[in-house]
Amino acid sequence: MRSSANPTEYTALTESVSGKAGLTALIVEDDQGVCDLLQRIVESHGYTTIACHTAAAAKAAFAAGFPHLILMDWLLPDMDGLELTKAFRASERGQYLTILMISGKDSPEEISTAIAAGVNFFMAKPVERQVMEIWMASAATHVHDCLQREEDDLALAKIREELADNNLQLEEAIGRANAMAMEAEQAYIEINQIFKTVAGGIILVDKQCKILRCNDAFLKMAGVERKAVQNSKCYELFHSCMCGTEQCPLQRIKKGEKYIASEIEKVEASGKTVHYSIISTPFNGPAGDLVGTVEHITDITERVKAVRALAESERRYKELSIVDELTTLFNKRYFNTHLKLEVERASRHGQPLSLLLLDIDNFKHHNDTYGHADGDRVLARLGQVIAEAVRVSDIPCRYGGEEFTIILPAASGEQATVVAERIRAGFAGVIFQPNPQETVQKTVSIGVTQYRTGESGQSLLERADQNMYEAKQSGKNRLVLK
Repeated sequence: MRSSANPTEYTALTESVSGKAGLTALIVEDDQGVCDLLQRIVESHGYTTIACHTAAAAKAAFAAGFPHLILMDWLLPDMDGLELTKAFRASERGQYLTILMISGKDSPEEISTAIAAGVNFFMAKPVERQVMEIWMASAATHVHDCLQREEDDLALAKIREELADNNLQLEEAIGRANAMAMEAEQAYIEINQIFKTVAGGIILVDKQCKILRCNDAFLKMAGVERKAVQNSKCYELFHSCMCGTEQCPLQRIKKGEKYIASEIEKVEASGKTVHYSIISTPFNGPAGDLVGTVEHITDITERVKAVRALAESERRYKELSIVDELTTLFNKRYFNTHLKLEVERASRHGQPLSLLLLDIDNFKHHNDTYGHADGDRVLARLGQVIAEAVRVSDIPCRYGGEEFTIILPAASGEQATVVAERIRAGFAGVIFQPNPQETVQKTVSIGVTQYRTGESGQSLLERADQNMYEAKQSGKNRLVLK
């Protein structure tokens, strides 16, 4: 389904879209030709699309119905695209959006700025359908992860709310029991009520760890019959990693603590791992003296699973990033995608294409001598030297460890050696001071190669690697072109 919208026409649009199930995509593009192309591609992936030509219309469309995917131009007639991105991210569900920026601005600095504003993916104009299909495949994974993360967040929030309610009920009931302890009969009634109504297991333990009383939920958690509780110690029936240590809630309450929240992990006889939350408070006698503790035990296994699922989801999001955090250059994922695209472009148009592969000389020795933190400073500085030496159209990437690659579209091997020498000389001139008594200068060996008609990107990379190896073998701190 395809729609176009502006602020005055959006009511009718909302009514037409609201009845459709599935995923929706919001396209914000003032060029009608580009907008039509984007709609055709996005709709071919199963999305219902809403097209807007201005930021004002996009805001109205966003307010009327939450889109899962947003494709937008940087330069809009009534607002900067980055400001519109920030406005979307600031919304209640903004963290679950997948945003693709499509723009003529494509320098590393501009892409980094867009990502900092909340953009997930970036693609340079003019729009090519093959490139767009690649990005839509990545966006599909990201959209799915966002939907799963939203579902996990809702489940986690519900669990936290229920746990908070349960703990509040327990605290209020125990507070009432302690306040009425001077009236033994009434206190007994209150305690009975607590044991019957409080969710989760509850036990009363004296100062010698003997279980004075427990409810049926605790018996089920411990996997024992009620007769087994008589004259038993708490650590005998429900042992945890805190038993016999300074973290034991009873020992801490004896020292004066009033409220202790703990979480433990237990492996049941069946092999299943279960997670528990334990709230411990003092249990006082009629005269106000300390008798022992009240332990409220809640099964939080599902909450722990939700938290871990959220952490795993966040890890996957980081893997989708296209920028290396340490050097601010593009990462290996971005390099692999764009090397294939640039090789296809060079082959199709008969244009030259060159590749540089750089490796810091003796970097392992530097790390072993001065530590990885100083090694990171060397890597970050080389990233700056590379960024300052390349053209706007070049694609500098951190390939991995101390290796860097630079794709140079429309550049011959001889032209690439000029860039390589600029990087080599610039980096060799940098002075590092790993400690107050010592200065160090580092060098790089560079393999330079030019694309040959018909070869693959992998072959081009392997030749660059061979040339870099030859530069290492012939003395380092130099470049080799073959």
